[in-house]
Amino acid sequence: MKYLYLLLIAFAMNVNATETHELKIVKQVYDINAKSPDLMYQFVPDYLEINTGDSVKFLGTVGRHTVHSVRDMIPEGVKKIAIMPRQPNVVVFDKPGVYGINCKLHQRHGMVSVIVVGGDLHNMEQARVGVKWVSPYSRGKMNKLLDIAQNKFGDK
Repeated sequence: MKYLYLLLIAFAMNVNATETHELKIVKQVYDINAKSPDLMYQFVPDYLEINTGDSVKFLGTVGRHTVHSVRDMIPEGVKKIAIMPRQPNVVVFDKPGVYGINCKLHQRHGMVSVIVVGGDLHNMEQARVGVKWVSPYSRGKMNKLLDIAQNKFGDK
């Protein structure tokens, strides 16, 4: 009985001590056969919901593809995301909120993305203002991605 009790305590401590976080994959796609420019350069998926503490690996940061946070489209106090080709391409999202992402070169073709961390939209108003920092061509797509988050999570 004593051993069973110790085993239960050890199991309870282990369950509480191991918090798991997921690694999500976002591909940076270049499709020369795409029927329109906004499908030629894109993040797949271009809208992602993750939990606080999850990581995202951006595949395809080669050639001229980059991953950058859009000015005014990250929660306050978060370090800007800036992944250049051939650099480490995993980002841990440890602060909840809305993150706007783009490829510096190809965002003019619609290569933008929104990541919602923890279902938290506390910086949505700021993110909406930050849409002005992407190319005119990408603004409509970025607003549609923000609409998806707002429709799902409301005005939290």
